[in-house]
Amino acid sequence: MAWLADCEVRQVLKKVEEAVIVYRQTSGGLTATGLLGDLSLAAYATGHVKPHEKTIAKSQQKMAQYMRTTRVFGNPAVTTIPDQGDLSLALEAHTTGDPDSTFTTVDGNLHELWVVTGDNALRLCESISTDVYITDGHHRLASATLVAAEEERPDSHILAGVFPSHEVRLRAFARCISDPAIDEEAAVAKLGSLIDIEAVSPNDARPRSRFEFGAAIGQQHFLVRIREEQIPDDHHAALNINLLQDLILGPVFGITQPRLDERLGFTADVAGLEQPCAGADAWFLPFHLEAEDVIRVADAGQTMPPKSTWFEPKLPSGLCIRPID
Repeated sequence: MAWLADCEVRQVLKKVEEAVIVYRQTSGGLTATGLLGDLSLAAYATGHVKPHEKTIAKSQQKMAQYMRTTRVFGNPAVTTIPDQGDLSLALEAHTTGDPDSTFTTVDGNLHELWVVTGDNALRLCESISTDVYITDGHHRLASATLVAAEEERPDSHILAGVFPSHEVRLRAFARCISDPAIDEEAAVAKLGSLIDIEAVSPNDARPRSRFEFGAAIGQQHFLVRIREEQIPDDHHAALNINLLQDLILGPVFGITQPRLDERLGFTADVAGLEQPCAGADAWFLPFHLEAEDVIRVADAGQTMPPKSTWFEPKLPSGLCIRPID
């Protein structure tokens, strides 16, 4: 850990003990305020920190190796809770004064941090009276839990932010298929036999409602629509990302194990992205879900396919770090 001590000597890092941090990020048209502190891996293991997505095995192993090597949790996970007035009011009370640290990153995002200690920190934590729901960091929490178990650290904690659900925004992940062996004509024909499709220009291949997908197979672009009679009554089964898997990726492309299939990649539908999967042989872009979908799925003990949601805000790597040791 010599590099960590060197960072402290150079005042690149500042040690903070017995504290939580009120954090605000301003990114484009979104300003989100939350709390940053230690999240118990034991709480994650016992179901009080709730996932909504399955992890990808190779990503989990890669992140665990990073943690073993660097000996830090260097990228805070992010969680949300159902809107609670107590937490929102408490956060607001701590942001009236000047922040202890403020900076703008190269992407133009403004970051403001207020360090809160003592009884004020305890009251902030006590204002969270529900389970918390992972928005960004499924692989980080799973990997940290793996490392903690290997090293017999039952009391381990990882850094995480928690934001009231009205402070977060969701985007979708496109499913990108890389398979030069795809028979484009046959794939389009089979897709059309299973579901409603409409040929459109590349710029129009974007979903506008919950049961619509933008799509491309080769150089052909489409809007794909789920028929009303194809939508199950069960909330989980009716999620558009599950319908995409069950009605399209499996039957048309033979992708039955999205966690393991090497042909399948994911690209976030971030602002300004015209084509979600450059270079892919086919892709499908769902409409984004809502925070309420995530909470409902997690409360039911269910999960979504990998990369079902892209939440904002994202916390930058290195914003705060926690030594594993």
